[in-house]
Amino acid sequence: MKTAIIFGASGGIGREFVAYCLQKYDHVFACTRQSQNFETIEGEHQGALHLMQVNPTTERELKVFAQFLGGREFNVQLIINACGVLHDQDGLAPEKKIEDFNVENFEKSVLGNTIITPLIAKHLMHLLDKGAKQLNTTGVFASLSARVGSISDNYLGGWYSYRASKAALNQLIKTLSVETERRFKHSAVIAIHPGTTDTSLSKPFQANVPAEKLFTPEYAIRKMMAVIENVTLDDSGKFYAWDGSLIEW
Repeated sequence: MKTAIIFGASGGIGREFVAYCLQKYDHVFACTRQSQNFETIEGEHQGALHLMQVNPTTERELKVFAQFLGGREFNVQLIINACGVLHDQDGLAPEKKIEDFNVENFEKSVLGNTIITPLIAKHLMHLLDKGAKQLNTTGVFASLSARVGSISDNYLGGWYSYRASKAALNQLIKTLSVETERRFKHSAVIAIHPGTTDTSLSKPFQANVPAEKLFTPEYAIRKMMAVIENVTLDDSGKFYAWDGSLIEW
């Protein structure tokens, strides 16, 4: 039973990943931190959509989820981490100058953008590799990153916490890909940038985005899945843009 797991499934991008994968996979696990209403999707895919309340920053919950999956006939072929944070209602916002930097907001950025990927890998990577072997295909672990996390592409400055948290994520993904080649021989790990997508995460920053550069979630997911679905073992450790082009680390 070909299976996909989506973390951050309640967000604008994550929810669209769920809808897309339900057309392609026998089972889709939509993982959210709090209970969510997927009624409009669930009604069309009874038995295929599994709603899971899992906090991916909590190892205990990830361990329980992994045990649940491991005890059943789910062949995991795809894991997507669509979690991320750029701003919140408690003062987190991209810094415009160094005086705006503070430890609390930096820690929030790291918690929301950086540590989830290695924790997911720690508890689920072996299941992805096992499923890929059973299906005789390449298992893919794709984490949403951001172009602003590229050190080579940083010409504008600002956004200290978000940039740093995504740069750290990119290093973790690259490092994980090295280990994956050695230990999880049927799997690939990639970072992917969705472009500026019309979701709550980007809403406060859309005013200066040209209309043709602001993507609907549906468009962004179609483009990213066209990349993800063609990933091979040789692509592990790469940083892709939504259109399949490579981004420098």
